[in-house]
Amino acid sequence: MKKQKELQKTTGKKDLNLLVYEFIKRGVRPSKICDVLNLKATSLQYYLSTLKKAKLIKKVGYGVWEITGEFDKKKFKKTTRVATTNWGSKFEVLKQDQVRGHAFQFKLLIPEGLKNWDKRAEILRKKEIDFEELKHLFGGGQGLEFNGRKVHLTNNSIIIYEKESYVADLAKDAKSCAIHHFFKLVRALERFLGGYFSVKGQYRFRVTRQHYALVKNALAKQYDDKGDKLEVYSGNGLWFIIDNSYNLHEAETVHPKDADVDNEKVQDFFNSLKSRPITTQEIHSNFKELREMMKTSSENQIMLGQVLQQMESNVSKIIKKIGDRHNG
Repeated sequence: MKKQKELQKTTGKKDLNLLVYEFIKRGVRPSKICDVLNLKATSLQYYLSTLKKAKLIKKVGYGVWEITGEFDKKKFKKTTRVATTNWGSKFEVLKQDQVRGHAFQFKLLIPEGLKNWDKRAEILRKKEIDFEELKHLFGGGQGLEFNGRKVHLTNNSIIIYEKESYVADLAKDAKSCAIHHFFKLVRALERFLGGYFSVKGQYRFRVTRQHYALVKNALAKQYDDKGDKLEVYSGNGLWFIIDNSYNLHEAETVHPKDADVDNEKVQDFFNSLKSRPITTQEIHSNFKELREMMKTSSENQIMLGQVLQQMESNVSKIIKKIGDRHNG
């Protein structure tokens, strides 16, 4: 334990990626790392995933990791968090079909019988904290701004609206980063409001909204250049749109429950088009898979057949351009 605390002191508290890496290098198990660094298991998983993505560690068994590369601060890349108001300067550094996770909304459940939670409005007034009464919520609630985020306090939950974007190569990594910062915000809220929202050390929460956009997407650029819009519905509602927010030409999955899974499928599809020359038969095979994802379409939107026909036509042009570039 003494050596572990010395390591923590010499490495520095701020660089947790390096600190977790050094603990793994010394054979310290994740459960012990959580104890020493006072991290939740979910927070530690974020750092492990980031290190794994950077090909610095790999899992060799339950709770057992090993080092696969040397940590270099200058070369180490991790999932990034950027303010949505700053996209103009960030546009050039983003790669084609990189994922921008955004529009996150979290619902944190309040433990039953939390002391003074029914008196929260009174407590806010005593602390001279600005808030507004939310009469539209069932049972009422209070709305306030905290650390730049909109926060709603209700009788049984806290709803947090994330304003920032999280950029990664995969949707699951962007989501992991967003959840990590959600936990940090919740712990700050606990100190701010003077209460603890965990049950046996665990927060009960759900991601109630999530959007994942493939930036600089070739298909989206074709639609944007023509000024066309695309919204695709399934039996569960809107799940795919083409959007030009911040001039990023985004192909975006938006279903509240499945957007991260949908994004992975769409990303795999576009990656398959870029990896090698593709035959017409393979194009139809890929679109058959997309058809399975888009079972039905809203009567008030573009019909499913029209959507697929237009997408297939556009992607065929993209493939031809890729082939011409390879042959040139």
